[in-house]
Amino acid sequence: MPITKFTFFLLFLLYFVFSAKSQVTANADVDKPELISDLSEKNTDVETSFFIDSLINFAQKYLKTPYRRGGNGINRFDCSGFTSFVYKNFGYPLLRTAAGQALMNGSAIPKDSLQKGDLVFFKGRNAKQNRVGHVGIIYEVFPDGTFSFIHASCKLGVTITNGTKEYYRTRYVTAKRIFPSP
Repeated sequence: MPITKFTFFLLFLLYFVFSAKSQVTANADVDKPELISDLSEKNTDVETSFFIDSLINFAQKYLKTPYRRGGNGINRFDCSGFTSFVYKNFGYPLLRTAAGQALMNGSAIPKDSLQKGDLVFFKGRNAKQNRVGHVGIIYEVFPDGTFSFIHASCKLGVTITNGTKEYYRTRYVTAKRIFPSP
C-alpha cells in the first residue's frame, strides 16, 4: 500500500506529540516557547530522515527486478520508470523520462553536497552527448564524498552501483533534491 503524504503527516504528528510530552516532562524548567520551537526544528529533521530512509527501503524491495525499456511497474522498470515509481509511492510525482526529471523543479545539488534520496543524473550510452539519459536515487554517501545509487540498469535490472565506477563517473551530469534535506 503506498504511503500518502497524509499518512506520512499523521505518523509524524503522533511522533511529535509523544516526543514533545516526554521533552516537557524531562525539561520542566525550560520556557515552553523555546521548547516548542526547538522540538519542531528537531522533528523536521527526524521526519525528513525517516522519509528518506522509508524511500530508500521501499526502493530496495525492487532489487533484481528486471529491466525493460519503458517499464514503470512492479515487474519491470527502466531507469526513469523506477525513480518515478518510487517517488510517486511517497506522493512526489516525477516526469516519465530521465531528461524530464532533470528539468523538474527542485534544488540542483553540487556533487559535494549529495544526500541519500537525491536524484542523480548521467549521460546516456553516448558519453559525448551532453543530454541526460540515465537517472538513479542516491543510496549512500561515503565520508570521502563518493556515493552509491540505486537504479534500473539495462544489464542487471534494479541494482546498487558505486558512483566511482568509470562508466558512471565519466557520465555524471548533475543531481537534484526534490524534497527538503534533513
